Amino acid sequence: MSNEILHARIEKRFNDLFENPPEIPDYLNDNLSHDLRPYQKEALRHFIYTQRSDAADLSFSHLLFHMATGSGKTLVLAANILYLFKEEGHKNFIFFVNSDAIIKKTFDNLTNMASSKYLFNPEGIFIDGNPIAIQVVDVFPALPADNTIYLKLTTIQKLHTDLTNPRENGLTYESLNEMDLVLLADEAHHINALTRSDKKKLNTKELEEKTWESTVSRLLKQRSSNRLIEYTATIDLTNDALFQKYRDKIAFQYDLKRFMEDGYSKNVVLLRTNEDDTQKMLSGMLLSQYRKYVAKDHGVDLKPIILFKSNKIATSLDANNTFLMLVEELTGDRLKKIVDMGAAVYLNAQSIWHKMFAYYQMKDLNQVVRDLKWEFTNETILNANDAAFLSEGNALLLNTLEDATNPIRAIFAVAKLNEGWDVLNLFDIVRISEGASNTKSTTDSEAQLIGRGARYYPFAHEGKRSYNRRLDFAGSGLKVIETLHYHTINDNAYIKNLEKSLEAANIQVKEDQYDRLEAKVKSKIRKMDFFKNGKIYINKLVPTSAADYESFRDYNVSQVYDVQYDTAVEQQYLSGRTTTAGSKRHEEQMSVSKTLLQKAIQRKTFYRFNNLKSYMPSISSMKQFIESNKFLGNLKINLSLPQGIDVQDLSPKEKLVLVERFLAYAEKNIRSNYMKERGTPLFEGVAFSKLIDDYVVEMNKVNQKVTNVTQVVKSRNMRDHDWYIYDQAIVNGLESDMIDFVNDYVEHLRTKYEEVYLIRNERKIKIVEIGRVRGFMPDFLLYLKDADFTYQVFLEPKGDNLREKDKWKEDFLLSLSDVEVLSENDNVRLIGIKFYSSDREFKQAFREDFKEKLLGPQMDY
Repeated sequence: MSNEILHARIEKRFNDLFENPPEIPDYLNDNLSHDLRPYQKEALRHFIYTQRSDAADLSFSHLLFHMATGSGKTLVLAANILYLFKEEGHKNFIFFVNSDAIIKKTFDNLTNMASSKYLFNPEGIFIDGNPIAIQVVDVFPALPADNTIYLKLTTIQKLHTDLTNPRENGLTYESLNEMDLVLLADEAHHINALTRSDKKKLNTKELEEKTWESTVSRLLKQRSSNRLIEYTATIDLTNDALFQKYRDKIAFQYDLKRFMEDGYSKNVVLLRTNEDDTQKMLSGMLLSQYRKYVAKDHGVDLKPIILFKSNKIATSLDANNTFLMLVEELTGDRLKKIVDMGAAVYLNAQSIWHKMFAYYQMKDLNQVVRDLKWEFTNETILNANDAAFLSEGNALLLNTLEDATNPIRAIFAVAKLNEGWDVLNLFDIVRISEGASNTKSTTDSEAQLIGRGARYYPFAHEGKRSYNRRLDFAGSGLKVIETLHYHTINDNAYIKNLEKSLEAANIQVKEDQYDRLEAKVKSKIRKMDFFKNGKIYINKLVPTSAADYESFRDYNVSQVYDVQYDTAVEQQYLSGRTTTAGSKRHEEQMSVSKTLLQKAIQRKTFYRFNNLKSYMPSISSMKQFIESNKFLGNLKINLSLPQGIDVQDLSPKEKLVLVERFLAYAEKNIRSNYMKERGTPLFEGVAFSKLIDDYVVEMNKVNQKVTNVTQVVKSRNMRDHDWYIYDQAIVNGLESDMIDFVNDYVEHLRTKYEEVYLIRNERKIKIVEIGRVRGFMPDFLLYLKDADFTYQVFLEPKGDNLREKDKWKEDFLLSLSDVEVLSENDNVRLIGIKFYSSDREFKQAFREDFKEKLLGPQMDY
């Protein structure tokens, strides 16, 4: 079976000159409430193609539509129902999902003609001139009526229970075996535990889902005419078992990245701040109201919604009360201080905060306060965690947020809105509780929520209503209502996990993920004496002992910790472009009290004394670790701060976070450097053939971020360069530039040396700092031989961003002339050259060092 996913095979068929992609029947267009978007039309063409009798090899009973949150999967589902009813004669449809909330929403979408989100033509469904009824049932009739579609709406949990514990006049496997069925699975990733599990031990929830998957599979197999059609925005095709299950079932794929790039969503910007929850809620409210004012200034009627997202119900309820008190206590004078401070801090004209505070400086702030007190009250805030939320009235408010008569402006929630929530005028998601988990499952859930919030709000502007973005390249401030802002913490570990979760939502084509780049040692090189009998010299290592670890320095931990403190960072999803709050900065040193150190240490399990002692044998107590000048007693934290912010303006919590960042950095170095082998000044030879061989580099094409062209890795043909030992150079731009430099000097080198060969070190040759444990693998070795000596020259290209951090490597290379080389004779010399860099000044320093050490002053270049 081909590893190519089904939708890709269909696309190839459609592109064939001799293939006629199916047209969408008029009755589908006529009987849906909305015009189909181009990608929805394509999804239906793919579906119709799989069901046609003349495409037998692609006629599948089990299919999946993988489409981004907000892309209109349910409209495609409605069209699938009509098609299977008209063309295949199917009358019995079971819609199932994992959530009661989605059932309620879908009931309205498919049956309530008065709902604004009804998916069929509100004037009625007509096929071949006949009116078609949709009847919701609990049990399918034995004698179905003509021109009627029977629809059962249920959760997968209840469907499984009904079938495994049959009751009188209920569903049974036996009764369903007497009729054709179409199973419609929404949020279908919940019925894959059996496939996902493989040999992994399942938790209770996964065991439940495993039985659900078995139930669905049994229903599908009861009759050959049965159909199972799944719909999801979330499927992990990097999981081999899932890939094998779905590669011939994914009829159409339209992931979040394509959805956003095609302009059908809001732009997504992460607002990373160091504010506490109260400040963050205030900022979110001010930004939401600014959005409403700007819309009104441009003649757009908008009621923007804020979602305050917490990780615990208790936290959410407390935040709700805090927010109401915040609004109640707000005054014009207090707001003026906030606005003036914000205008002084946020100096970057591109920052949304700069634009917002500049706007408020022109407003009557007393009127703004009155507006806020009117807009954000107990009656306009919905807490989705409160028991009262379960009432039918609140559920209706939650699902009609765009309606002009709906008063809600803010929602507090934990997890009730992760799936099935359909709202277009959500513009701010504020993450409450800095203690929230940063695990992958948490950030995966948040990425899904961001995808839901990214749904585009189709506002009318200048007499035209649009269903996709139109202001990306406009200078208008109205762009703010085409943007979702996700207010979150400015924590690198969390942001890194969230970015991975956002990226993972778009990595869907397994067979197209990697480029395999291969470099082979040239056959001519393998026959040469230096390759067969030569040696490469690396330094001898000896074990460290507890006596080698007396201070932070021995762990490569600096007691001077430099931090750039940004009050806010705006990061645009997909482009990765970031905007910081201000341009003017100043530096201050933050005093670190013993109390602050103790509090930070208590929050890090690594620093519990019994564990710490196993890595730091020289300490006898936590008091010594905290107070000794060899360790934390001499810690200095230097802060680069935006103009207008001083150290005393930082809250105790913000200072605590900065100390925790230092402790995380120290922990990483302590772990990586303790009880390692340290380098000695004795260099020993290792056979060439043991360290140099063919190698392969696999490049993840989907995940590669091109932020700097010099870092893009490519394969470069080196077959015609007899001085390079591999047939290909797999290098980034800077490394390729250095190869060009060596090429320019090869003929000069050959006038002095009998043999000249450049060797790419692909993670095999490591040298370790003398007397210490830090080691590295120089990118290139230049092998030279003259009548008297063999030379091993270490070359290291270094990007501007790493040059200062890796200065110790350069110093180590430059000290190699003083080491002792253990060889059969005294004819081996080691030479280290300064870093090669793209910076003009440092490149010149490399050039001069290269020429002086390898060619000598007498050479005429």
